[in-house]
Amino acid sequence: MPWSPKVWGYDGAAPEGADPVPEGLNWDMWIAGGKKRPYKKGYYHPGNWRKCVDYGCGTLGDMGVHIFDTPYNALQLSVPLTVKNDCRKPNGFGHPEKKSCAVRFPGTPYTTDTLEWVWYDGKGAPAPQDELKLPKGDPLPDQGAMFIGEDGRRLLLPHFMQLPRLIVSGTYQTIDIPKFDPNGEAGKPTVSYDVEGDKHYHEFIDACLGKAKCSAPFSYSAKLTEVILLGVIAAQFPGQTLNWDGKNARFKEEAANKYLKG
Repeated sequence: MPWSPKVWGYDGAAPEGADPVPEGLNWDMWIAGGKKRPYKKGYYHPGNWRKCVDYGCGTLGDMGVHIFDTPYNALQLSVPLTVKNDCRKPNGFGHPEKKSCAVRFPGTPYTTDTLEWVWYDGKGAPAPQDELKLPKGDPLPDQGAMFIGEDGRRLLLPHFMQLPRLIVSGTYQTIDIPKFDPNGEAGKPTVSYDVEGDKHYHEFIDACLGKAKCSAPFSYSAKLTEVILLGVIAAQFPGQTLNWDGKNARFKEEAANKYLKG
């Protein structure tokens, strides 16, 4: 159960008119293969393109690959069986400002017969619910995920800067981290976005130069990204369960397949 209260969506209408293109911005090159639109100040550049269906993938696309990465990897998940996005109707311009997206996966050795993953985003996300209540009335981290296990067991996974917290029957329990990481390879939580950002760039460039390997190579990240983008597509069909044929990379619902390219 992951969440992010970011609002990389836009529920308003598409802007009208045009504004002068800022000096130093090649608007045609920036649009590239996307839908041609006139430049409008404040709607696209430099960061608001994330909110637009023609150029970005909303909060789910922006934060989902980060927050869902660890649960996806730890549970050894694959491509999903179904996906459903509860949100407002599509407006042809912006991603929904708030949504919940349920994805059902085939079981693995670490899950039940099937596993449901529910993503929440938007202002105020996630909505209060018993599964997310923390001991001592502690507040949830701003962004993160909660593993819901058996026998009253839960594992809180903050997105950034904090260690996981094991909760059993409403009480925090000590995690023997050296037992699972005897060589200390996981290191300590990073407390700086700037430092963590540099690590991402350096790792990728070093891999391109043949000096290192990426911790999330395309063989892994492609599958994770596929899951996230299926959730983004499902927002075009609010409240409808879409069935995914992973082997042939197509939806059973033909109307959804047109969103697989472009």
